[in-house]
Amino acid sequence: MSIGWEPSMAVGAPVLDEQRRALVERADVLIASIESGQDRVAIERALREFGDYSVRHFSDEEDCRLRGVCPALQWNGAARADLIRIVSAFRESYERNGAGPKVAEDLSCELSGWVARYIPGPVTALPCVPGRQ
Repeated sequence: MSIGWEPSMAVGAPVLDEQRRALVERADVLIASIESGQDRVAIERALREFGDYSVRHFSDEEDCRLRGVCPALQWNGAARADLIRIVSAFRESYERNGAGPKVAEDLSCELSGWVARYIPGPVTALPCVPGRQ
């Protein structure tokens, strides 16, 4: 049930594309750790790595937007809030029900939907992407 990075998700801004690819990869590691029945320590590590990277990623995007470099990233706050909601719901379900197939399926579905909504996101006017005006 992995999400998988697709070339169509790229916007042409190398740093942004690499960060988003890494975010998707970390989400896939988290989902795989649950699906494969890894122990609690491994799942917690994958969740922490996904969460820590998400915070860094959104901070970088926010910094870019605040400096006026990427005005199309105004949706950043909504994407971050939606991801926090998804991870919080996962954490609650995981604490209550453990790491079963249903929890993995729900998380995969929620994160896939998030990726579809926000990656690549509304990038029609990114000044930092060559050839887009």
